[in-house]
Amino acid sequence: MQYKLKKNKFDSRVKTVVVFIAIFVAAVLNNIYLLTILWLVALFLLFSIKVPIGKIAKRLSIPFGIAWLVFINVIFTNGHIVIHTMVVGPITLKIYKEGLNLGILILMRILATVSLVSVLAFSTDMIEILETLRLCKIPSIIIDIAAMMYRYLYIIGEVTNNMNRARVSRMGNNRSWFNKVSDTGKIAGYVLSKSLDRSVQIYNAMLSRGYNENSKSPNYFQKPIPKFDRCIGGLIVIVLLGLAIIF
Repeated sequence: MQYKLKKNKFDSRVKTVVVFIAIFVAAVLNNIYLLTILWLVALFLLFSIKVPIGKIAKRLSIPFGIAWLVFINVIFTNGHIVIHTMVVGPITLKIYKEGLNLGILILMRILATVSLVSVLAFSTDMIEILETLRLCKIPSIIIDIAAMMYRYLYIIGEVTNNMNRARVSRMGNNRSWFNKVSDTGKIAGYVLSKSLDRSVQIYNAMLSRGYNENSKSPNYFQKPIPKFDRCIGGLIVIVLLGLAIIF
């Protein structure tokens, strides 16, 4: 069941622009302490919009796992100042000071950016995010593809779950590990094949209805951005850009 969050009243256009700028700033910052503060602010915002802790942990678990693998690789391969030596059987591993600092920096960048994206995703409808990007002159073809991917991603997930349940109902879990892997591969191949066929059908249907990537769609937002939201958003953007320039 998809989690539905009550949206706040802050203008979605301002939120989208501010979050994307914050992601850019987090990607270029070299100050670990500022990145930590940015990550904590993102977590605070997630809790303030009442996202369950389990949902936050699930959303951050995969990027944190990837960041942890990068961290382990970096601390053993970057730098020249050895701060600790580990002997694992016939292998000697050296932890470098420069690698440790770089690993922590990468780790905090990933956590900050993913948390900021989660704040935007949990508090703003996807259609509003995409239409804001359209206002920012992002090519329409990119917006249309992203909208279709978001629209049909749930359908693909549902088809996959139905096929997996059908496999389990036919005692598929009692088979050997090799057969389970083979069944999973067959399901994945079938889903991808059907997804490709479905995408071609949808695109042809769009063309038959006069779709043109250069055509202009009607404005989604009918009301102007409130003055208060513009002021708050502008102030946050100035602070973020100032941090990126100074640090």
